Amino acid sequence: PLAGSAAFVPQGLRISPHAPRPNVLVLLVDDMGYSDLAAYGSPNASTPHIDALIGSGVKFTNWVSAAPICTPSRAALQTGRYPIRTGCIGNLEKYRVIPTPSNPHGLDPEQHVSMATALKHAGYRTGMAGKWHLGINGNTGTLSAQDHAFTPTAHSYETYLGAPYTNAPMCAVDGDGVSQKYRSGPTYCFLMANTTVVEQPLRLENFTRTITDFAVDFLRNQKPATSHNEYESSPFFFLMSYFHVHTPLFTMRKNRGRSRGGLFGDNVEELDDSVGRIVQVLREEGLLNDTVIFLTSDNGPYQEEGWENSGRTNVYDAGSKQRLGRLRGGKGQVFEGGIRMPGAVVWPGVTTAGTESDVMVSTMDIFPTVLQAAGVDLGKDYIVDGKDMTPVLRGANASQHDVFLHYCGFNILAARVHGRFKVFWAMQKWYTNDPKNASVCLECCNGVNPASQLVVPAAELCGCSEKDLIRFPTGEEQVFDVQSADLTESNSLTSANWPADAQLSRAQVISIATAEKERMEKEIHSKPNKQGAGSCTAGGPAASRQPCCPGCRQAVPFYGQCRRRGLGGVCYCG
Repeated sequence: PLAGSAAFVPQGLRISPHAPRPNVLVLLVDDMGYSDLAAYGSPNASTPHIDALIGSGVKFTNWVSAAPICTPSRAALQTGRYPIRTGCIGNLEKYRVIPTPSNPHGLDPEQHVSMATALKHAGYRTGMAGKWHLGINGNTGTLSAQDHAFTPTAHSYETYLGAPYTNAPMCAVDGDGVSQKYRSGPTYCFLMANTTVVEQPLRLENFTRTITDFAVDFLRNQKPATSHNEYESSPFFFLMSYFHVHTPLFTMRKNRGRSRGGLFGDNVEELDDSVGRIVQVLREEGLLNDTVIFLTSDNGPYQEEGWENSGRTNVYDAGSKQRLGRLRGGKGQVFEGGIRMPGAVVWPGVTTAGTESDVMVSTMDIFPTVLQAAGVDLGKDYIVDGKDMTPVLRGANASQHDVFLHYCGFNILAARVHGRFKVFWAMQKWYTNDPKNASVCLECCNGVNPASQLVVPAAELCGCSEKDLIRFPTGEEQVFDVQSADLTESNSLTSANWPADAQLSRAQVISIATAEKERMEKEIHSKPNKQGAGSCTAGGPAASRQPCCPGCRQAVPFYGQCRRRGLGGVCYCG
């Protein structure tokens, strides 16, 4: 095991001394729609730095997330596994993500190998900045010490600065740009350095600059492979995990009103500035040619937040730039709007600048791709569901996935076959708590989640329980050609209109998908607990687990503020 770490080590772990071991940088955006970047057609924001980065490598038009919502998607990125293996899932909205910063569970480093843990075994220096949302503390008992069991440092990130929970509605800023518009803001929204809270409440308006400065400092401390200092010249892995463009939207004051797309467009452009700074530092430090860069989003746009607050999933003609339609659905849904992401990879010596690919790859594939390049083999008994995408990066025109399953919570609703055909056994209902309102969103579940009224009113996403689904009888499955012909999932295929160039019949596609669905359901327990939660998202808040400034403690769980011990005053730091 790694020194000072309880991280799980597979018995079959092997490290090759002959691997190329490139530096690895992952740029992960939050809730970005398929067309929110200028490189994907957006007329609402200028993104010259990201566009230049995408243009220097492979731009993907069929990049798929492993889940349409934060926690499971991020668990899949970290582990290369379907979220059902990690338990970071749920059928009810409350438990589809880790619901509070003081919940008792998270992505368990004693059971699952994170990307940082795997790369540490290969001698990498590891760091992370930004959003985590995979758990913090797991201690039990009213007076128990916080154990930091699920934090980034528990997963072998040597250095971390960020917000270990998420950009929740409670993080909305006051007039000073601080997350204390609501009384619950400091409880949910704070800045943590490794395992220490250093700012509470979070100064959200400066958050992107704060984490970018941290990333820049990390990169400036790395040395090119030609350095004579063995430790300094070790390869690095850095995960840059943005809050942008998740609501509540925020930017530094100087960036407000700069875009054509309102506050949302301002968020996108501030994101672009950050990416530009990071790439420039790689160039200045002589690291760019030895670094593989991945850029994508965790899931689609939170459209229930309203048009002015969420991203777009438009599809544009590559030649004329005309809008052809929009992807179906959004965040929380396994329609393309929830899982089809902007995605790009830049890898000098592997990718070719200016390349575009419609071959299906997944965020889940980053893990095995990076491990292969680093010479890390976890052994045949440790299951990784992602696939090494290197052949596709080199120009292969076939997906490495024969079948890719689309989970909504514990339910497999759909599957891709060879990256082209998407089979639906069930679809989510579009229902509303409020009257249907196209001025808010389309193909969504508009309305305020009743349970959120206890803290801060928040929109509700479409669910994954049986009551939320429309199931199709055997033989009536819906099939779409989503690789490039029907991204909008508007033309359900029958035997009569089946594509002439398809190498498989409709019946064969459904049979292949169904066989993999049944195999996976047999292999992994597919029932949530009584509350609709998985092992990673289950449980409730506890005061003993609430992160607070040093010398402070939460007196009352969930609603209570952090207070100074002895004096009893409300606790602030930073």
